[in-house]
Amino acid sequence: MGASCGHVGAMSTCSHALFMDAEASDPMQSPFAAQVNSFLPEKPRTTGPRLALRVVYAPLPVEAGRGSRPSPFAEGDEIAVASLEGVHGWDRLCWRQERSAAGCSGWPPGGRFVRHRRFWGARVIASDGTDGFEEHLCMLQAGVSSTDREIEASRAIADDAKAVAAYAHRFNVHMAQALGQDADPDEIPGVKVMAPVVCEVLGSAVPDIASGGETVILIPYPSPEVQKFVFEGQEDFLELPQAFFHFVAWASGGREFVCDLQGLEDEEGIALVDPAMIRDPAEKPSVGDMLSAVTGLQGADSGGPSEERFNAWHPRCGQACRSFDPQRRSAHVAKRHCGFSAPSCGVSTGV
Repeated sequence: MGASCGHVGAMSTCSHALFMDAEASDPMQSPFAAQVNSFLPEKPRTTGPRLALRVVYAPLPVEAGRGSRPSPFAEGDEIAVASLEGVHGWDRLCWRQERSAAGCSGWPPGGRFVRHRRFWGARVIASDGTDGFEEHLCMLQAGVSSTDREIEASRAIADDAKAVAAYAHRFNVHMAQALGQDADPDEIPGVKVMAPVVCEVLGSAVPDIASGGETVILIPYPSPEVQKFVFEGQEDFLELPQAFFHFVAWASGGREFVCDLQGLEDEEGIALVDPAMIRDPAEKPSVGDMLSAVTGLQGADSGGPSEERFNAWHPRCGQACRSFDPQRRSAHVAKRHCGFSAPSCGVSTGV
C-alpha cells in the first residue's frame, strides 16, 4: 500500500455530515459514508468513514521551496479517512522510540525519541474542488498516549519537518552550485521532506486511534516500504542522505543534528518522512524539548548534538561532503564550522 495525493479543496458540507454521524453505532448510515461508497463502487466497503478531520496546521505550503514535497492539503481543508490499514513495511518508523526506550546507546532519552506513535495507511476522501471527490492514499500518524495527540505534540513533529525542509532547501541549492553554473536544483536528485499536516479530529468511529478534539498527522507517502538512510551507522552507505546529515551539522555550527533519516529513494532523489531534530540544549528549546521537561522525560543525557553521535551516525564521508567541508581531513585538531574537531567528521585515512 503506497500513498499518492493530488489537489484538495474544501468540503465543509460533507464533513459536517460525517462529524454528526461518525461516532454513531453504525457509521455506514452516515450520509457522507454513502457518498464515499458511491464514489468508489468498485471497492465495496464494510464500514463507513473512520475519521472526519480538519487541517489546522500546515507548516510547509506548496511554495515552501526546494526542500519539501508538498502536501495536497492546506489549512482549513476538511477531509474524511475512509479506511485505515496497518502497513508491515512501515514498522521501521517505530525503531527510534524503541531504541530510546530500551536505553540503547546514542539515542536521546527524551522528547520525540520516547513518545510512541503508530502509523497507518489511510484512504483519504476529499473534495476535488468542484462537485466530486478524490481518493488519496497517505500515511496517518497518531500518538499512542492521548497526551501525544494534543496539538502541541503534533505541532512539534510538523515543526521538525519544517526545520529539516529548510536545511534540505539549502543543501539542494548548494549541491546544484557544486555541480556547475548550469545545474538546476529542480532537475538534479536532492533531499526533500514529505510535508506533514496536523489535523484536528472532528469525529471518530475509531476512538482507540483518536477521538474528537485530538489531533493526528497526515503525510503523503507513495511507498509500502520505509528505508533507513541514517539511523545507527550500520545502514548501507548512501551518499546523498549521509552528506545531508553532515551538511546540517556543518551549516548549524554543530548546534543542530537531523537524525533518523528515513523514507524512500526514487528518480527525484531522497524523500524523507518523519525526520527528527536534536538541538544544543543551550539554544532556545523547541516545543518538544519543553514537553519533555514538563513530563519529566529529560535525563542526564541532554540529547543534544555530540561528537559521539556524529561519529556513530555518519561513519564516513563521500565526495558530496567535501564540497562544503573541504578541510575535514586536516591533521590539526581545530574546531571547524560544524562545531567539532576535524577527526569528528568521521573521515578515516582509508576513505
